[in-house]
Amino acid sequence: MSIHISSSKNFSISTKLETKLNEVFSLICKEEKLSNCSVNLKILDNNEMQHLNNRYRDKDLPTNVLSFANEDISKSITGDLGDIAISYEYVEEESNEQGKKFDDHLIHMLIHGVYHILGFDHENDEMAELMENKEIQLLKKININNPY
Repeated sequence: MSIHISSSKNFSISTKLETKLNEVFSLICKEEKLSNCSVNLKILDNNEMQHLNNRYRDKDLPTNVLSFANEDISKSITGDLGDIAISYEYVEEESNEQGKKFDDHLIHMLIHGVYHILGFDHENDEMAELMENKEIQLLKKININNPY
């Protein structure tokens, strides 16, 4: 189980945060009974995120996280679940506005993105509650407060 992290030239995350993101991904895999899997995480700026959001969701504005599930037939061989994009700037702004620690919020966005890749969403109240509960329980295990 691994997470491959890359970032735009303008942003870097600490080694401590990178380690925590890997630990969290491993915990999700354990909780969801997944083995031999990986995700790709790209840390972007708001402009890059806006471009992706416009291209793939027809929304011409930045957002905090986007997920792209791997639909390729190689998934069963490579274990690559998909790609997650997180806007460093957007998460930083949200953290400040909501009084959250940046690292905690970025970790939450990774968790949120992984659950999207695993097929969870918030299109209806029932699914949203299930997804949020999974996120809350996972965050609790790593001592991060309920973000909702």
